[in-house]
Formats: sequence, structure tokens, C-alpha cells
Amino acid sequence: MKKYLILAASAAVVLASCAKIDSFENNTEGNVLSFGVYAGRSVTKAVSGTDFGTVTTATLQAAASNGFGVFAYYTDADNYTSNCIKANFMYNQQVTYSSGAWTYSPVKYWPNEHGVSATSTDTDKLTFLAYAPFVANNDIANDKGVSITDKTGSAAADEGIIAMTANNVAKDATLTFKVPASSEEQIDLLYGVLGANYVDVEGNPIGTAGGPMENLTKQKTNGKVSILFKHALAKIAIDIKEVVDQADPTSSVDPVSDGTKVVVKSVKLKGTDIGTKGDLNLYTGAWSNFTNATEFDVAPLPTAISVDSAPTAYPGIDGVDEDGLDKTIDVMLIPGAPSKITGIEIVYYVCTQDLQLDGAVAVVENKISKVLDIDPSTDGNQPLAIEKGKQYGLNLLLGLTSIDLTATVEAWDVITPSTDVDLPQNVD
Repeated sequence: MKKYLILAASAAVVLASCAKIDSFENNTEGNVLSFGVYAGRSVTKAVSGTDFGTVTTATLQAAASNGFGVFAYYTDADNYTSNCIKANFMYNQQVTYSSGAWTYSPVKYWPNEHGVSATSTDTDKLTFLAYAPFVANNDIANDKGVSITDKTGSAAADEGIIAMTANNVAKDATLTFKVPASSEEQIDLLYGVLGANYVDVEGNPIGTAGGPMENLTKQKTNGKVSILFKHALAKIAIDIKEVVDQADPTSSVDPVSDGTKVVVKSVKLKGTDIGTKGDLNLYTGAWSNFTNATEFDVAPLPTAISVDSAPTAYPGIDGVDEDGLDKTIDVMLIPGAPSKITGIEIVYYVCTQDLQLDGAVAVVENKISKVLDIDPSTDGNQPLAIEKGKQYGLNLLLGLTSIDLTATVEAWDVITPSTDVDLPQNVD
């Protein structure tokens, strides 16, 4: 009878000599490796106090999802040592959800040199590394790494997961990731850790929740290896709204007057060491080999509020209003150790319909830069230091002060005494 091992996964190094293990032999039908997935939450660190949501289990289970990928290492009786062995048990194995279960092919089995009612001089061990969303190797080879999330057709071919460790290289599985330039193509890259304490077939605990899925031995038939997927990137959620005639943006705000619209040309994040490309080690969850930038264009902006250049006629789009955007603009960035958002630059136009003007519209350009200070109570400006697995909310408040006109009429300067002019002069 087949005994089944279930691996459950969720979407949220010691230095030693390397053991040479090139192949896995198992001549006895054993416990089948099956998969299941659940999702964890990321930490919200919202500058504006707003929670912008999280990835859920349904995201990976959805029919449109490519599921997740698994790398597995068989080390015989030895413990796994970082960067010392190639993925000799599973290599970028795609796991997808169908009919209430996670499936993959070809099916693999637990090594049998560990258990009850049998003896062996060794205890076979497996180590698992995982990531999501899955991308096939041939897609990367054909320069289609972004095909996993090309939502609008606007993404470039060399974005997203663009490379991974080859199957003949003795190294922790590592993904090379490039942040998509389009705000509509952002990818929530995930890596897996042990989601719950693991217990083997004899009831022995191995590893701890949140740690590597390493050196795992055969389980009971009803056991599960729980893989918690953690967020590898930092998420910046941006909201733009107008604040009319109020010094305090938290108070009630009057709508902009009829015949006036605020439209946005560009938004840029300024900072130090903003990661746009890097290598993610799936064993450690650490980033390396960064390509950094000092600014990041948030584009494209929602069509309902944005223009490419100064309008020459009254805009036919909705523009920004006091309620903010219909949707939040999300940007995913690679968090290096020194990555900080130090400021924001926005260019927007205030457009007023006026039929008396040539062109019937008054357009005023506003190019505003703001240095971030997330803690005004401390001395100096405190930038926004971004970390993986955290969401940051930025509300861009466009302050508008109406031009109020008052009028008085200057009093006449009366000259006295008055002068008499006889036309003609009367004579007695």
C-alpha cells in the first residue's frame, strides 16, 4: 500500500565540507510526496496608517496562477550544507492547484532509510527550497521571464524572474529578479520557509517554524511539511488626493470647484540604493548582487488622473478629487540593507475651464519635491527605510488654496472750497 506524505505550503549555515551526492536510489515504493498551500500575511508598516491588503492562499490556488516551484536536495545521511550540492531530487518542479489538491509530475517518494519496523545504518534526509510565482526554465531561456505576470501586455521581456541557478550547479537555488518598470506589472515574489514544526515518522521534531526546510526525514502518512511563503520584496502603496483650503488634511475637505481639474504628469520616488535588480537566495531569503537606483518612476499612472504633457484644452478625464484614487498604485522594490526612500517628486497641473481665455483653459504646472520625514519628533529628516515583507503607505496630498478676491472703491478726494462758475454772471 502506498503511504502518502503531504507537503503544505503557505503564501505570506554552518561551514562544513561538502558531501558529494549525485543521485538518489530508492527501489522500494514508499511515501508519495504531495503538496498543499496556504498563505501568510506580510507586516504592514503604513506611513499613512492604511492597510493596503495582502496576498492570500487563493492567489496561488487560482486557475490563472502558475503555482509555485520547488527545488529539493537529497543528502543521504548528511546534513544540508549551503552551496555544496546541486538540486538532485527536484529541480524547479512546478506544483499547481486543481480539484482541491496540489499536484505535480513526476511523482517523487520519501527515502526509506528511516522509519519503524525496519533498520538501516543511515537516515536519509531531504531539504526543500521553494518560490512563487512559478516560471518555467524555457520561458527564461526564451527571454520571457515576465510572462508569469504580464497582465496588460506592457511588460518588457527581461523583467520579473529572469534567471535561476542551473540544474548542474552545486549551489543554493537562487533567482535573479528585475523589478518591472510598469506599475501595472508588479510581481509579489515569494520564498518558502518551514511553516510549522516538523515531526518525523518516529515523532522526533526537526527544525522550527520560520526556519529552513532542511534535513527532513520520512513522515507518517498523515504528516505534513508546511511551507510558509514569505514576501521577498518591499511594497510601497501610493495614494494621491487633493486637499482644498485646509491646513489640516485630516479634517473634512471641500471638493474642488466646478470647472477645475487636477491631473498628474509624473510621480518619482527618490532615495538611496533603491534595489531594481538582484539575486534572491531561496535557502537564506537574502538578497545580493544589487543593481541600485536613486529614483524610481511610478508609471504608468491611472488613466483617470494622468496626462503625458501640459493640457492644451480642458481635460476630458476625471482627474484627482478629494477622495483620492479609485485604486492604489503599488510598487514593489528590492530591499537592500541600506535601501531608503528619502523623498518624492510630483508634477501636476491645475486646469480651470475659462471661456474668456484663448484655448478656454488656464493651466498651471506644479513641480513639487518633498523630503520625507516619517518621524518629525526627532532631529533631522527621517527617511523611509524599506524592508522585505513590509507594506508602506504614502499619501500624496496636493494642497490647493483658492484665490479669494475682495473689492473696495477708493473714496473721492474732494477739493474744497468749491469754485463758483457763473454762466453767465447775473448782474444787479
